[in-house]
Amino acid sequence: MTMRRKLLYNTTALLLFTAWPFNGLNAQVGPADRHLNQGAPEAVSSAKSGGGRIKPAQQLRASGTSLWTEDFENGLNGWTVNTSTGDVDWQLTTTGNTGGYTPGPLESTTGFPGGKWIVADSDLGGTAGVDENTSITSPAITGLDTVAYMLLTFEQSFRQLNDDETTVEVSGNGGLNWTTYAVNTEVPGNQSTPGAPASQLITLNISNALNGGSNDIRIRFRWVSIEGYTYSWQVDDIELFEANENDLQLLSVTHAAWDLNETNFRGLPYTVYPQNEVRELKFRGRVTNTGSQTQHNVRLQVVIDGPGMNDATLTSAAVDLAPIATDSFTIMGYTPPSVIGDYIINYTVLQNEAEDEPDNNTIQNEFAVSEYDFARDGGAMDGGYDNQGAEYELGNWFHTVDWDNTLYGIDVALTNQTEVDAVIRGTVYDENRDFVAETEEYFVLPSDLNDQGEAKFITLRLTDPLPLDVDVDYLITMHHFGGTEEVWCATSGVSYEQTSLLFDYAANSWFYVTNTPMVRMNLSPAVSVAEVATVTGVSAMPSVFSDGTTLRYMLSEGADVQLEVTDALGRKVLTIDRGTQGPGVHQTTIDLQGHAAGTYICHLVTGTEHVSLRLVKE
Repeated sequence: MTMRRKLLYNTTALLLFTAWPFNGLNAQVGPADRHLNQGAPEAVSSAKSGGGRIKPAQQLRASGTSLWTEDFENGLNGWTVNTSTGDVDWQLTTTGNTGGYTPGPLESTTGFPGGKWIVADSDLGGTAGVDENTSITSPAITGLDTVAYMLLTFEQSFRQLNDDETTVEVSGNGGLNWTTYAVNTEVPGNQSTPGAPASQLITLNISNALNGGSNDIRIRFRWVSIEGYTYSWQVDDIELFEANENDLQLLSVTHAAWDLNETNFRGLPYTVYPQNEVRELKFRGRVTNTGSQTQHNVRLQVVIDGPGMNDATLTSAAVDLAPIATDSFTIMGYTPPSVIGDYIINYTVLQNEAEDEPDNNTIQNEFAVSEYDFARDGGAMDGGYDNQGAEYELGNWFHTVDWDNTLYGIDVALTNQTEVDAVIRGTVYDENRDFVAETEEYFVLPSDLNDQGEAKFITLRLTDPLPLDVDVDYLITMHHFGGTEEVWCATSGVSYEQTSLLFDYAANSWFYVTNTPMVRMNLSPAVSVAEVATVTGVSAMPSVFSDGTTLRYMLSEGADVQLEVTDALGRKVLTIDRGTQGPGVHQTTIDLQGHAAGTYICHLVTGTEHVSLRLVKE
C-alpha cells in the first residue's frame, strides 16, 4: 500500500515540458505523461503558504432563503447511481473512507458522528490502472421555477492522488442538458481538502443552468479517475439557496499575474525578492456576481501594509457587472520600495450597492523583501517530489533585473522522506538550459529534513561565485544522483506551468511540475566564505559494542561540534552538543543502552563539515 502511493505520486507528478518557443528555446519532447495536479491557474494558495500567486476566497454558507436540502439521513432518498467504468460506486455510508492514506470520515454538520452521507471510495474499491467513472443523480427538484438566480452548497472532503476529477453537474430541464462545474481543481497531489476530515463548504452559482427558472432541477456528482485505486470524495448536506440581490465574490488574487505569452520570467509572482531585485508588480483579482442584480461601479482595491510607513492604496478601473458574470481587474504601476520586511496585501472588491455578503469580498496575500534571498516557494513545506531513486534535477526559473548581483549559493529544502547521508548538488542553467555553474556536493544530515509546514533550508555553496547578467532567465535546480538513497525535494505552493522544471536522466527529458520546489537563489556573500577543514582521525573504540563506545576525533582549528546518532532507518536516537572546542584530540562516550541491536551512524558536524562513522551494537 505504501509503495503504491509513493510510486504513483512520483511517476505521474511529471507533465511533459511541451514544445513551445521561449527565448528561442524549443523544449525537448519526451514520453507523454500525466502531471500531478493541473488545477485552475488562479485557484491556488497564498504567498507564504502556497506559492505567492493566487489565494482563493474562503467559501461561505449562502445567506439567502433556503429552498431545498438533502442530508441523506433517510437513505439515498431517490438518488440514483450510474457507474459507466470501473468498480467504484457512489455509496451511502456511516463510516466514510477507511483506507490508510485517507483523512477519515467526513465530519459534516448532520452526518458526523452517527449520521449518513455519500462517498465514492477508490481507496477501498478501485483497481490500479482501471479507469473509474461513477455518478449519483438527485431526483427531480420541483416547485422552484420562479427562482432565476440560485446557489448550490454542499459539504465535502476530498483527497487527490494525481488526476482525479470531481465535478458537479446541474440540469434545468429534467436531465436533457447539463452544465458542469469543476471542483477541487486547486487541491495538490497527494493532499486533501483543507482541514480534512473536517468538512469544507463549497458554494456554486448554478443560475446559468436554470435558464431563468426551472421546475425540474437535477443535481449530479461525478467522480472520475483515469488511474484507478486512488483516494476518495465524500459529500453531505446539499442545499439550494435563493441568491441575494447584491452579492459580489472575490474569487482569486495575485500580486504578479503571468501567463505563457510573457517573453521571460520577469513577471512571475516571487514570494521573496532581494532588495535590488524588486520590480513593478501586476495585481489581479477575479470577481463574480453571485447576486440577482447588476452591480455598478465594481472595482478592485489593493491596500498594501509594508514595513514601517511603506503603505499604499491602489484602485482599479470600474465596470458594471451583470448577474452570473465574472471579470478580472488589473492594477499596475506599483513597485515596492527596497525596504526589508513583509508586505501584507489586502484585496477588496467594492461596488455602489450595499453588499449583502461582505465576508467573501476580501482576500489577504503577501510577499517579502529580503537582503539576499530570492524565492518562488511559499515558505512552508506542503508536499514533495522524488524520482523513485533515479537521477533527477528539480528547480525553478528566476529572472534578474539588476546589474550588480552575484549568486553565491542555492538553498534547498528536503522532506523527511529523504535518506540521511544522501548526496545532493545545486546547478545553474542559462535561459537556453545550458550548464553555467554548480555547487559543492552536500551530504544530508538528519537535522536538515522537514516535516509538514516546516522550512529548513540547506545552503549549497557554488564552487565559484557567479556574477549574474541583467534581464536574464536562470534555471536553478537541486541535483540528486540516484541510487539506493532517496532524496525528496520539498514543495510549497503552486507554480504556473512551464516555470518549475524536472529533468529525468533516464528519459533524458525536461518536464514541468506545478507544485513549487523549495529551491532558491542565495545572493549572500557570506556563503562564499570557505570554512577550513578541521576534523580528522575520527574513530570509535570499540566499533562493535554492547552498550556504548568512545568516539575520538582531532580538530585542527577550534569549532562548534555537534554529534547525532541515527538508526538504520535514519531516525535520530541520540544528540550530543559538544559546544565550542579548541584544536587538539577530543573524545566522548556514545551510550546506546536501551536501544536495539543493529547498525547505527554517528554524524559529527562542524559548520558545513560532516563526517559519518558506522557503529554496530550487538
